[in-house]
Amino acid sequence: MKRIFTFIVLVKLLLVLFITNSYAAKGIAAVYKVTMEKVELCTASSGVNDCEGAVVIGSGAKEIDVAAVDAGAVAGSYGDATLLPLGVTYTHMRVTINRKFKVKSTSDGIDTGESSNTDKCVTIATTDGMYVTDEATDKYTHKPVWAEDGTLAEANFYMVGDNYTRCNTATCNNITPSQNMEYGTAYAAAQQQHAEVENIDSHMLTYLLSTPYTVTLIPPTVDISFGTQEAISANEVNSLCQMWAEEPVVTITMK
Repeated sequence: MKRIFTFIVLVKLLLVLFITNSYAAKGIAAVYKVTMEKVELCTASSGVNDCEGAVVIGSGAKEIDVAAVDAGAVAGSYGDATLLPLGVTYTHMRVTINRKFKVKSTSDGIDTGESSNTDKCVTIATTDGMYVTDEATDKYTHKPVWAEDGTLAEANFYMVGDNYTRCNTATCNNITPSQNMEYGTAYAAAQQQHAEVENIDSHMLTYLLSTPYTVTLIPPTVDISFGTQEAISANEVNSLCQMWAEEPVVTITMK
């Protein structure tokens, strides 16, 4: 599953979002929607809160399905590289996205390989009943679980805080607290961490550009392909499916 984007705004947008379990099974994302909020270029950066000489080249909430056929057309409308001042050299890109993702597996689901109870984990519609209180209250503090082979639908996945609570039942009436979550820098130069009770909806990542970009009269063409063959993971929790979003595979070619 490969989509080609041709706009500088999306360079390295989705390279790494989650630190995942090495033992988890992975599967195809038929839908993978992320909401972009802002894209900035920086002349230098020492961390996610530092973007020297920042120029905003894209802003406003725009939901993009990177698994969709027409995603390139949607993505290409986000941002304006003509706003960059001529002659200035940029070394970093800072991207702000929403912490909510809408993801749908295929009907085949994912086999966790752990037991026959979780050999067909599919995404199902998110409901308040999956959480202790409700989705709006617990979305950043709890990870729900559900039975395999349910009614296939888009699920809401969230970037939880750094000390989240794992639900052990489908109604989350049994829990395991103090589960660690760290957002890594395998690809990003810096990435925002979220405290356990931090109720903000945005997430920032800063990337070092593969080569510094000096603005000229002719902006470069950047071809970006997203592969979503292994963009969902699943493992077994108390004979139930726990699922989450993986980062899409990204290939970038500058012309």
